[in-house]
Amino acid sequence: PRDARRLFTKMPRPSVHSYNAMLAVYARLALAAPASEVFASMPHRELVSYNAVMLALGHGGKAQGAVELYSELRNMYPSLGYSHHTFLALLVAGAQLMDRELARQFHGHLVVLGFLSDVKIASSLLDVYRKCHCVDDARKLFDEMHIKDVHMWTTVVCSCAEDGQLATARQLFDQMPERNAFSWNALIEGYVCHGQPMDALNMFQHLMKEGLQPDQITLGCCLSACAAMRSLKLGQQIHGMLLRCGIDRSAMIISSIIDMYSKCSFLSGAIEVFSLTGRERKNAVLWNVMLSALCHHGHEQDAIGLFVQMIHERQKPDANTFFLVLTACCHCGLVEEGMNFFDLMSERYRIVPGQEHYFCMVDLVSHASSNDKVIEWIKSSPFSFNVRVWEVLVRNCTIHGNIELLNKVEEQLARLDHPE
Repeated sequence: PRDARRLFTKMPRPSVHSYNAMLAVYARLALAAPASEVFASMPHRELVSYNAVMLALGHGGKAQGAVELYSELRNMYPSLGYSHHTFLALLVAGAQLMDRELARQFHGHLVVLGFLSDVKIASSLLDVYRKCHCVDDARKLFDEMHIKDVHMWTTVVCSCAEDGQLATARQLFDQMPERNAFSWNALIEGYVCHGQPMDALNMFQHLMKEGLQPDQITLGCCLSACAAMRSLKLGQQIHGMLLRCGIDRSAMIISSIIDMYSKCSFLSGAIEVFSLTGRERKNAVLWNVMLSALCHHGHEQDAIGLFVQMIHERQKPDANTFFLVLTACCHCGLVEEGMNFFDLMSERYRIVPGQEHYFCMVDLVSHASSNDKVIEWIKSSPFSFNVRVWEVLVRNCTIHGNIELLNKVEEQLARLDHPE
């Protein structure tokens, strides 16, 4: 786009077609800011101009701006009219905003203006309803459509499955004249997410019998189902299938394998999978799932060691990584190490601690004997005026028999109750 923009800026008087061509490039690349800049500089605009900039805004994270432009077009320039591209761009924005009332307003406009008979537009509106969790609206629209493409069928199955209406989702799935990987995955994932792992695996068996190739999402859901059922044998079979089929093992799939082995009490299998994974595939999610597995099996010291290894390998931890390692320190009673890790989180990695980090630290410092340091540390935290923090510390001090610290904490609680 730089070369195109350079050429465009050299034009002494760009035509409206040149402006529209630049907007089309920015729309295709989802570049909202430069699209808005070009659009604002246009001396004359056409419907094509509005359509292109709305699409750029919708795809480029400025969905509200796309809706505002549609309002401008509708109220100030009605003579420009509309095309199906107008509403396809508008519905892209609607899917991003996930505003139920706005979706219903769009629906009304489409009915009045006669665009709802367009299958692509109806399918896009159905997707907006799904993103807004308007299952009843989605189903009503679907039932009213005389022509339904495979995307519409898949979207309504997804909508029902995500909402937990699994019997309805299965009924619609069985009625589908044509199925694709998305429709199979929607139902399988719905069963997993709503606590029916056996049904998910039964659907997976049907998929295999029909000679279809599962993808990463399918296998990831099935691994989650095996983890929920604590079925090591089935999990190993799916792992073997992944290896035989040569499916590219993304960080998501590897994380699912490690989590499955951990929940099936096969920690050595989880460790082996993690160890054999190349460094380039190990993102924060993958490190976190391995840390979680070690903590789950009571190997907190190993979890802390793994975290140190992560830092040495210059892998960037996230907020969840620090929560896991602080939890491990808490279980081991490693107060100084925990406080050092906490400082590392904010000072080196610029991660703002959340309430869960502070409560974990409160639990940790209740083991401490360095009372003044502990009190000063809590006073300096953003939760120093949170009575619940001090109450949790009182409870933990009582549990651990830390009477000296308990007395100081109760003094601080009294000051909070009577600040004067």
